[in-house]
Amino acid sequence: RWYPGAGLYRKVSLIVKAKEHIKQWGVQITTPIITPEYASVKVNTKTVGKNTALKTVIKNDRGEVVAVSDLINIAEGEVTENLTVKSPQLWSPETPYLYTAITKLYVKGMLKDKLVTTFGIRSVQFSAEHGFRLNGKSRKFKGVCLHHDLGPLGTAINKAALRRQLTILKDMGANAIRSAHNMPSFEQLELCDEMGC
Repeated sequence: RWYPGAGLYRKVSLIVKAKEHIKQWGVQITTPIITPEYASVKVNTKTVGKNTALKTVIKNDRGEVVAVSDLINIAEGEVTENLTVKSPQLWSPETPYLYTAITKLYVKGMLKDKLVTTFGIRSVQFSAEHGFRLNGKSRKFKGVCLHHDLGPLGTAINKAALRRQLTILKDMGANAIRSAHNMPSFEQLELCDEMGC
């Protein structure tokens, strides 16, 4: 029902993997327990290949290691790692603090695949009494509906223009974006995490 007629307007990648690998979109990170003292970080990873081993390292925004999992042997399929980050910095629109998880897959000690995932430690709750709560505090959505194009610049992704657009939206008080018609680009999602949208 809405067609830009623009052809290829986002980055296209050819991904080549080894026989044993982490599945595409195969890492899911949640933070089920958050206290001022620590956060429990649950890393669920889907893999392909038999007799592999997996290890995840979490780094803070300065690149310092804050948590390391034990090397886990995997017969095949899926594995869940539970790591602990002490004194976690919470993500919010005002303080968009991001951690980095580096998940590595090994076969007989040889690195076969690596996936880097950025994430924020935050709690999200919905209730009739309090509405939406982020990190235990009620928040109102102040959102906009945004097409994926950049107005007169067209539909091709331009990260600098996206950053400018998000800066303007944040400056006018927006804290949420509804993408319209098309899925948002990865670049926009990354910038929203980084900038606190």
